[in-house]
Amino acid sequence: MIFFGYVNQKWLDAHPIPAEKSQISAFSILSDQNMENLKKLLEGPDGAEDSPTILLAKAFYRAAMDESGIEAAGDVVLRPLLDTIAHLKNKDAIRSFIIGQHARGKRLVWGTAVDIDDKDSQRYAARIYQGGLGLPDRDYYLETGKRFAAIREEYKGFLTKLFRLLQMDNAESRASSVYELERKLARVSQTALEKRDSVANYNVYPIDRLGDEFYGFDWKDYFKRIGLETARDVVISQPKFIQGALALLDNIPTKTWQDYLAVRSIVPYMAALPKAYDGLYFSFYGKVLGGAKKPELRFRRAIQSCILWLPEPTGLLFVEQYFDEAAKQAINDLVGHIKAAMRIRIQKLAWMSDTTKQRALQKLDTFKSLLGYPDKWRDYAGLVIGSSYLDNVMALEKFDWQYNTRRILQPVDRTEWLMSAATINAYYWPNTNSITFPAAILQPPLFDAKGDFAANYGGIGMVIGHEITHGFDDEGSKYDQVGNLKSWWTDADRKAFETRTEQLKEQYSQYVVDGRPVNGALTLGENIGDLGGMLIALDALQNKIKETGQAELVDGLTPQQRFFMSQARIWRTNMRPEQQLRLLVSDQHSLPRLRVNGVVTNTDEFYAAFNVRAGEHLYKPPKDRVRIW
Repeated sequence: MIFFGYVNQKWLDAHPIPAEKSQISAFSILSDQNMENLKKLLEGPDGAEDSPTILLAKAFYRAAMDESGIEAAGDVVLRPLLDTIAHLKNKDAIRSFIIGQHARGKRLVWGTAVDIDDKDSQRYAARIYQGGLGLPDRDYYLETGKRFAAIREEYKGFLTKLFRLLQMDNAESRASSVYELERKLARVSQTALEKRDSVANYNVYPIDRLGDEFYGFDWKDYFKRIGLETARDVVISQPKFIQGALALLDNIPTKTWQDYLAVRSIVPYMAALPKAYDGLYFSFYGKVLGGAKKPELRFRRAIQSCILWLPEPTGLLFVEQYFDEAAKQAINDLVGHIKAAMRIRIQKLAWMSDTTKQRALQKLDTFKSLLGYPDKWRDYAGLVIGSSYLDNVMALEKFDWQYNTRRILQPVDRTEWLMSAATINAYYWPNTNSITFPAAILQPPLFDAKGDFAANYGGIGMVIGHEITHGFDDEGSKYDQVGNLKSWWTDADRKAFETRTEQLKEQYSQYVVDGRPVNGALTLGENIGDLGGMLIALDALQNKIKETGQAELVDGLTPQQRFFMSQARIWRTNMRPEQQLRLLVSDQHSLPRLRVNGVVTNTDEFYAAFNVRAGEHLYKPPKDRVRIW
């Protein structure tokens, strides 16, 4: 546990994981507080001053909370869909069904999206990417070991129970066939690490030539029916997966495909169905994969659904009632300080040439910061919300898909938000070279506009630095200042950079958690972000102290000590083994304690702040400390 434990052990001991959760953390507690606040607003009466979008959020929430109505409706809405699947008599009918469902925004076998073109950030492009699995990652199907074998058996049991619930005969045999089909899809799927490679995943094909490499599918009909007939080309992220999936369409019996499509069509909606479905879903996805002992409270799940399906209306509701506008100005100032510190750090890099430095500074200068909430809220005109939770989810699925397809020939919206203002998170988007910090994350313990400045730099300041550093991590550094996937490095500088990132990869690959080595390559980008974020925020703190002279002790601690302790506190987490395994297999972030201990070992100021000496825990000789940004 080391420094992570030194700072957080009392908190960890005092905060056992609630039965309904797979983990408890500073973020999850803040999320629960936000949900309590949103609950009051969503359950309040409709007011004359409520905007149409807020009324949408309230209506959606009420339908999601109407358990008696959901029970009374049963699964009648799904029966026509199941009947349609049951009457798919051949492979052509299977293909046509998949197209029809994609036209409604669903993801069957693969997903299709409208994204900013990686190599032309001034336009939108159609993109196709792998999917089709019921387990969290391909490795759950393919890895050996007792833990994975047990999960696979539980998954087969889940599928069997689902077929029985759907009143389909030979449930166990159907479940086995569906599992084997998914296992074959897993074999042609990219690994979590391979999916990180933005260059390898940019494969452009003219739509009228797709059939040359992706046989057995009428692609012209596909793009016409899903609403993208005006797209001139498509980016296929994982070509081998699409080729493999199409081959399986030819080689796997129609009956197996029918059963597979029934499962994959039903599972995404199980939380919006009666308790028999909802409970079965939790028994596997919540309990087996997450380790939770009982379902999350209904209102929290309903609010999570609101944030997922109506991100801007829910965000608007939160912002109007709970966001302090003073925080927006304070965070804007803090972002400016962090960017200034990054600028100085780039200028001082000994391993980078002046040519690449100049381009790095150009990229930093064109960073855009989206803070608090969107300047312009999305219009949901034409969307009708009723009293059926499931109908509402399906309506939003189709509405969002049509919204996205209409953008294919429109100018790129570089101020778009990919996250609700009510979400406790932040992100860097390489295609727009921007960082986004929603209102909900701008709260204690990450940020307190009236609190200790050193704690703010160690909390939200470090997170800001982390997101800025993503523009210069192993993947973000491949995008230029306008968001195009384009090299802006000299060859020598790129080689020097990769030598340093390789050191960081090796450091994290040496960590072992519950008998499983950490994938230092998978987590590399986030680890670069953590290390860069720490150093940049620390530089900004030192500059702040010089400017203001604020170096006094608080509770006997120096500003530097408070900075490091704040950084450790924001990652405090108790986690169940099942959740930990899922993250180790598929998440690009390191586990929370490694986000603390793994970073401070490379930070000179940490050793000085806590007088860490050779031979003590966490000590790393200066020559072995990783230096990147």
